[in-house]
Amino acid sequence: MNLHAPNIALFVIAFCLAMLGILAVLPIALPIPGLTGNASWYIFLAWFLLAAGVVVPLPGAAKPK
Repeated sequence: MNLHAPNIALFVIAFCLAMLGILAVLPIALPIPGLTGNASWYIFLAWFLLAAGVVVPLPGAAKPK
């Protein structure tokens, strides 16, 4: 299996989703409705995006011989 480095934008999106999930678990008031009940899904989605980004190659990536 050939793994590729994901795009930097994918890292930023996954980081934001993971931080939203972590902040939703902490006992602080976030002004985003519907976030507190779905914290684990945000963290899982961040992990899944990074895992999918490693498997899917970038369009301009060189193919191995």
